[in-house]
Amino acid sequence: MAYPNSRLFSLSCLLFLTLSLLHHPTVSFAQTLFVFGDGNYDAGNKQFLSENRVAADFPPYGITVGEATGRWSDGHIVPDYLAGFMRIPKISPILNSSEDFSHGASFAVADATVLASSLETMTLTQQVVKFTRSKNKWTDEALSEAIYLTYIGSDDYLNYTKNNPNPSDDQKQDFVDQVITSIEAAIKAVHEAGGRKFAFQSLAPLGCLPVVRQEKGNEKECAKLPSEMAALHNKNLLNLMEKLAGDLESFHYSFYDFYSSIQNRALEPRTYTFVTGTAACCGTGFLNGTGCAANNVCPDPRDYVFFDGKHLTQEANFQVAHLMWNADPLVTGPNNLCELLVFPLDTAASRTKENKIQIICGQVRKAGSFMI
Repeated sequence: MAYPNSRLFSLSCLLFLTLSLLHHPTVSFAQTLFVFGDGNYDAGNKQFLSENRVAADFPPYGITVGEATGRWSDGHIVPDYLAGFMRIPKISPILNSSEDFSHGASFAVADATVLASSLETMTLTQQVVKFTRSKNKWTDEALSEAIYLTYIGSDDYLNYTKNNPNPSDDQKQDFVDQVITSIEAAIKAVHEAGGRKFAFQSLAPLGCLPVVRQEKGNEKECAKLPSEMAALHNKNLLNLMEKLAGDLESFHYSFYDFYSSIQNRALEPRTYTFVTGTAACCGTGFLNGTGCAANNVCPDPRDYVFFDGKHLTQEANFQVAHLMWNADPLVTGPNNLCELLVFPLDTAASRTKENKIQIICGQVRKAGSFMI
C-alpha cells in the first residue's frame, strides 16, 4: 500500500523552496552533503571493500527503481531523498573514484560500527579519517555550510547483546559510554576540518528488526535488550549534541527520533500506510529475517516497513526522510534539516533572517506531513 500523496508532497516541498529563494534571496542553501554510517546509508561503498559477492549489488535490491546500485533497499535510501530536497544530485560513494563529488560524498558502508569492526567495512573513525584526507576536494565555504549526516551504532549494540545476553545496568552504561566517546571524537574531528551543521538519526528499536525477532523466536514482541541499549544510546547521544552545542564554535545540529518512528510503524503499520511492520519483504524464515534473494522477495515492497532483516523499504525511507526534513521539534529538533540547511552560522549576527527561515520551512511543513 503506497502513500497516495508522497510524490506530490515531494514536488510541493521543492516548489516551496524554489519560491522562497526567489522571495528571500539573502537566505542561502547548502549545496553539499556528507554521509557517514552503516548499511542504512550505504550508497555502494561495500562492494569496494569486500572480496565476496555483495548482495546489494544484485536484485532484488534496487527492484523498485530498476537496478541494484549497492543500496540496501528496494530503491532509494534516506540520503537520496535528502539530497533531492536540497536540490542536488544523489551523493556518490567515496570509494568509487570515477564518481562526481562536487556536492559531497558518502562514507557510509554496510556493517560499519563505531568501535572495532571487520576488514570489509570502515568504522566511524575510519570514515572520518577518509573524509579529512579527502576534504581538499571541497572549498572551506562548502565544508562549513555542508550538512554532515550520520546513522551508525546498530551493529555495535547487536553484537554486544548477542555476546552479553544479561548485562548489568553498569555494564550497559559502560558500553554505551565507549560508543558515545568515540562518536564525540569523530564529531570533533569533522568540526576541526570545517564542519558546522550535523544531523543525527537516532537508532531504531533494534529488538524490532525482523532479523532480531526471528533469531529470538518471537514474532509478536520486540526483543527487550537490544531496544533498551538503543534507547540508552539515543539518550546519551542527544545529551552529547546539547553539550557540543555549548562547547564548539558555531556547532548546530538536528536530532531525529527514528526510534519512535520505527516502533510506531512496527506496532501499527496500517496507520502509516503499510500492511506489516513485523516481517521483512525479502528473506527466509518466519519473518524473512535473513537470506534476502531474488527467489524470496514479496510482490509489493510498499506494503512493508522492512525490505530485508535490517534495512527499510524505499517507502519507509521516504517517510523517514520527510520527517527528518520538515517535522516539528518533538520529532526532529531543535532544528529539522530544512531549518538546519538555511540556518546562518553566525546566529548572533543574523537574527533578522530568523523570520525568513521560519517562513521557508514553515511553508514546507504545511505542504504535507507524516505522523511520527
